[in-house]
Amino acid sequence: MRRFVISDIHGSYNEMMRLFEYVKLNPGVDQLVVVGDMINRGPDSGPVLKEIHTLEQSCSNVHVTIGNHEEMMLWYVGEKSDMWTHFGGRQAAESINLAFRHEGASAIVNWVRQLPLTYEDEAFIYSHAGFQLPYHVEKINRNYLWQKKKEFYAIDKKQLLSETDKKCVVHGHTPTTRVTHDGARIAIDLGAQVTTKPKLALVELEEELVYVYDFYTKTIKIEQIKKTS
Repeated sequence: MRRFVISDIHGSYNEMMRLFEYVKLNPGVDQLVVVGDMINRGPDSGPVLKEIHTLEQSCSNVHVTIGNHEEMMLWYVGEKSDMWTHFGGRQAAESINLAFRHEGASAIVNWVRQLPLTYEDEAFIYSHAGFQLPYHVEKINRNYLWQKKKEFYAIDKKQLLSETDKKCVVHGHTPTTRVTHDGARIAIDLGAQVTTKPKLALVELEEELVYVYDFYTKTIKIEQIKKTS
């Protein structure tokens, strides 16, 4: 079984599908984990949600965690905050309503509402932005959906691995120029729809391969995960 992870798609439906097609993703056999921020900023939040929801509902190897942009949507729907509108929420809402015009958008909102903060398999822990120690999955605060990378990386690597039973934590949230692995954490957000040189990464974890879609050249290249100290 190949083990793939992707995060911070931000409405980049065509780019996401290009990556899935490039690796010949077979969700009936391959594992896929989506680590939050499927929506906002990009043009196709609805199609991204629909594709991932369909995969998750039909394939036991597909797992999805919530990101802070999904959290903003829930706040907006629950009339808790209008922050969502400042990050492309209106465009996202139009795209979602169109994509789910037959079944109704409330169904996908309810699905997003029940998404977990983390997913854990026998080798890795997946969390949108990280968490603080001690690590107890039942006690993770939703505020950690917004955790800054420097706060997560301030945790000593040996201490983090001790808390996670030596499982590396895979996360997105903070854009970086390369997918990096510091021995305890793998950062996979390459700034799709956000940075001046946006890219989207689909990472094959056990082979340590990164399939990178470049928004400017509209091409995919393969890189190795960059090891850092």
